Amino acid sequence: MQYGSPRAKKVATGIKIASVAALLAGGGAWVATDRAVTLRVDGEQRTVHTHADDVRGVLASAGVKVGDRDEVIPAVDAEVRKGDTIEVDRARKLRVTVDGTTKEVWVTAPTVDEALDELSMGRRDVKLSASRHTRLPLDGARLNVDTQKQVSVKADGRTTTATTYAATVRDLLAERGVTLDVDDRVTPTAVTRLVAEQHVTVQRIATKTATETVTIKAPVRTRKDSSLTVGTSRVVTPGRPGQAKQVVRYVYTDGKVTSKQLLSKTVVTAATTKVVAKGTKKVTSAYVPGGTGLNWAALAKCESGGRPGAVSPNGTYHGLYQFSVGTWQRMGGSGLPSQASASEQTMRAQMLYKAAGAGQWPVCGSRLFS
Repeated sequence: MQYGSPRAKKVATGIKIASVAALLAGGGAWVATDRAVTLRVDGEQRTVHTHADDVRGVLASAGVKVGDRDEVIPAVDAEVRKGDTIEVDRARKLRVTVDGTTKEVWVTAPTVDEALDELSMGRRDVKLSASRHTRLPLDGARLNVDTQKQVSVKADGRTTTATTYAATVRDLLAERGVTLDVDDRVTPTAVTRLVAEQHVTVQRIATKTATETVTIKAPVRTRKDSSLTVGTSRVVTPGRPGQAKQVVRYVYTDGKVTSKQLLSKTVVTAATTKVVAKGTKKVTSAYVPGGTGLNWAALAKCESGGRPGAVSPNGTYHGLYQFSVGTWQRMGGSGLPSQASASEQTMRAQMLYKAAGAGQWPVCGSRLFS
């Protein structure tokens, strides 16, 4: 068959038509597998045309890489159909500081507001270092969160309540305009993290030094004197107090002295010793009724009903003549008056009368003269 013959031309034309038909058939199959899919990455949406059968393929064709912490819906191995929506929320390492305490967390939220929701703080009244609408970067995201707290502050004689977002006690005091001296005391300490219902106390500490003149008591020296009866004494040398200058440091807490320290002491005038003679002579003579010309029996009857062992209801006064223990000892007695013999009680009553008179028995003293 010759190339230019009519039959050859018909064969060539048939081949061309068959080739075009095959090409059109293959192109139709390719078009038929194309899918329009909505892809939303970190809230930003676009339409992707793909021939992939699953989510992983769609993401690969769109150039979106996902990590283990990223959230993909539906799952990466899920089948994809025309018109499907794929959502990708990429994980971010967020360095979040809440009331001064810092920690690192992973979130898939693209904005500050959504991150707070993930941290269960979305509905709390907080003070933020960035707007709630701020988008978080994939790397280096930081956020400071100060929560609202009700606290009380006691300082300078007043207690006030406050609503604050301060993270620490120091921040709260600065916010309230409470200044601190180096010696002032704060409870709890200034670096303490504030919590709800926190009570903060500021104590003003002041230190002052004073020079004072003080009296030095005269020392007392006793010596025995056999010419004096037991229980009696006399001053041999009166003695004299001295004077000293001392420097004292006082510490004041909220205006009241809470401690003092002696820094130095200088004697200006020395004290002289007081010398007292105490009797050692024992009284051996027994009581002779009426020996003093006074009615001791009548006094005893009035004071105690004449009972040597009598004790007053309050336990203060003892014996025939209702001695107090202190007076009894000054008259040389030992133990309790109510435990001594009637003779000794009368003897010491006579000694008391000679020393101080009948006024020692204000109610019954007149009976001595009956």
